[in-house]
Amino acid sequence: MAKERENRLKRLTIGIDVGGTNTDGVLYDTEARRIISSVKTPTNHADYRDSIEAALGRLLRAADSEDIISLNISTTLSTNALLEGKGAPVALVLIGYEDFPHIKDEILRTVLPAALLSVRGGHNGWGNEREPLDRESLARFAREEAGGYFAVSSLYSPRNPLHEMEAAGMIRAAGCAGLTCGHEMARSKLNSVKRTVTAFLNSSLMEVTERLIQGVEFCAASHGLRCPVMFLRSDSSLVCGRWCARFPLETVFSGPAASMRGAMLLGGVCDEDAVVADMGGTSTDIGVVKKGKAVYSKEGALIGNYRTMIPSLEIRSIALGGDSAVKLGEGGELTVGPERVRPYCRASEGEECGYTPSDALSALGAAAIGSCGRSLRASNEYGGRLGVSAVEFARLVRGEVSKRLSEALHGSGEESRRICVGAPVASFACGADCSVPEEAAIASAVGAASSSLSLSCTVSILHSFFDGNFYAFLPAGQIRGTDFESVYSRSRAALEKYLTEQAALMGFQEAAAEISEEREYIGKERSLLSLSTVTLNGKAVVHDA
Repeated sequence: MAKERENRLKRLTIGIDVGGTNTDGVLYDTEARRIISSVKTPTNHADYRDSIEAALGRLLRAADSEDIISLNISTTLSTNALLEGKGAPVALVLIGYEDFPHIKDEILRTVLPAALLSVRGGHNGWGNEREPLDRESLARFAREEAGGYFAVSSLYSPRNPLHEMEAAGMIRAAGCAGLTCGHEMARSKLNSVKRTVTAFLNSSLMEVTERLIQGVEFCAASHGLRCPVMFLRSDSSLVCGRWCARFPLETVFSGPAASMRGAMLLGGVCDEDAVVADMGGTSTDIGVVKKGKAVYSKEGALIGNYRTMIPSLEIRSIALGGDSAVKLGEGGELTVGPERVRPYCRASEGEECGYTPSDALSALGAAAIGSCGRSLRASNEYGGRLGVSAVEFARLVRGEVSKRLSEALHGSGEESRRICVGAPVASFACGADCSVPEEAAIASAVGAASSSLSLSCTVSILHSFFDGNFYAFLPAGQIRGTDFESVYSRSRAALEKYLTEQAALMGFQEAAAEISEEREYIGKERSLLSLSTVTLNGKAVVHDA
């Protein structure tokens, strides 16, 4: 009996997606790969924890808490905090940018630090020190701004992070609430502006994210859950709360990433191409799948006007959702969005509201959304302006939304399957080439429940024909020497160690590193003398996850 009980344990996950309109939850069997139960509850924007608590409580009616191996959360908290300007003030330290005023100016046009220190120091493209670090100015600034949040960016820190690390040590010694170094977010990639902006935004989100994590962990503990609490990153992979608190910006597109993963699972996407549309209350997010793999952004996540170095799926958003405002122009032309309003069908008496696609569905009886009577009265009022009945007006709105959705889907690829998910999408998706999975309304929660680890890093080994050295640039340092085989083997070992250690910090203790490589030569000869660059592409993998 004990053996049977042991075999039954550790197979269930809970995925919860906190969306703009609803919070969806799924109890998921990871062995059978099936949904056991699901919930949908209105999102409380004043307190996300309240929404998560409600969903979690209902899901655990169908399972014992000890059977849950992971609670996975997808949320728009980071996105909303940035777009609404609710991040914490951040003191910015720039090292080595004094001789590059155009880079410094671009950084300061993008972010507005609460305090700024720009000092001498930094390295060159080979990782050699350009100038000594101004430690005296750094120590004074750290004391003056003690207790706050900091971001540190040094010139060419992905090639040598020593000055960033020294500055961070001095700031922590003086006392700070949180700190991000540019090289921590870059993973060996160069781009001073994006690296600095990414570190700055990350620190600004630490305070609000820490509150969310504490709230979620409190909810989990109150329900007797002893499993890890994980959070979805923008590439649809999972990280533990400790990692999320350190790098909260990585969750900025966790909602769209979860819906992509859920849509691929529910739609049975294997090795084919597909276009996925996820319609929510405010917007429709569209992503592309090539040969069974979601397409990633080469430029990094774009959040409002901020271009970052955060790995993210390639997502295109259009302002079209169930709660988009429907308006009539003076000539009777019909427009939908981009503003979001409270639908008549969900509004209380006296509450400010407007006509939406949700009202059209409610009036037509196509969806059980709030009060059908209010939607019908509003449809009759709007239809009267066009000289049509309430039902005819609702059909016009439904048709306009379906048309825009179809145009968006067909604009993303002509030879692909088209999969539509999201609560309202089934009533608007049309066409023989457009499929709506059975559980489309909870795709994001399914994606959260079924996610696992995804971690990659690239290391470049460059051959300097000037001094004959080979330089390997690692995420937290460099290796150099004239003996290529020694530099190469040490670099592989260091990359493997980095990936497995980072995976452990993310909450995955059993991860293994897989490394592939690409070599470039000068000219046609393939020899050590003509070897220009070796690129090591590493990823951490959890088998049987």
